[in-house]
Amino acid sequence: MESKTIPHLAIVILAAGKGTRMKSDLPKVLHTLAGRPLLSYSLDLAAQLGAGRTVVVVGHQAERVRQAFANYDGLRFVLQEPQLGTGHAVMAAAPQLADWQGPVLILCGDVPGLKADTCRRLLRRHLDQAEALTVLGMDLADPGHYGRLLVEGGDRLTDIVEYRDASPAQRAISLVNAGIYAAQAQALLEFLPRLATDNDQKEYYLTDLARLMHRAGLKVGYATCPDPGEVAGINSREELTALERAMGA
Repeated sequence: MESKTIPHLAIVILAAGKGTRMKSDLPKVLHTLAGRPLLSYSLDLAAQLGAGRTVVVVGHQAERVRQAFANYDGLRFVLQEPQLGTGHAVMAAAPQLADWQGPVLILCGDVPGLKADTCRRLLRRHLDQAEALTVLGMDLADPGHYGRLLVEGGDRLTDIVEYRDASPAQRAISLVNAGIYAAQAQALLEFLPRLATDNDQKEYYLTDLARLMHRAGLKVGYATCPDPGEVAGINSREELTALERAMGA
């Protein structure tokens, strides 16, 4: 049986995006699913996991998001401005983790289906293996445009290659990145400043941490999500409607 809480857990929730494909002035994380804002699902998950600190990274219409969750006790909001990628978002949260000694779980504010037990398995792997970074992965028959996990020795993660940068052989890999991460706080803080924007998006990719940490000799690994549907992000109104239908909402 998985323990219900992880001692000394901090959670960072990425919620800065505009959500252009939603075609709405409303910030993506304030769109509702079954009558609740998307971000509320991630915040409830943080509470289920017993997080000792929850940091929400906001950007687009930041004050509107803050006000929507003003009744949540203890949230720490940080501003990502401008928005230069997932790595940049976690950089914005870094000052709130400077004194943190436990694990850090990085979530997305637009992934409402993620279950606490899946996060516990990820965190248990992270702690049991004493890994600097542990990535939630999925093994898909059709891996599509997800980033590919490059693995050696069975379970040691060496790199995450974005689809656009992947070779044909790498695109054939079925093990992909689900976009959820567990990290040692101090390792995270040490390696975030090493991220660079030498990619076609000119953004700071959080996924580059896997390669940087591995090359530095730190342990990097992954855990597999049992149901890929859990980590389906909401990128359009059509996807939101489809998820509501699946939930019976």
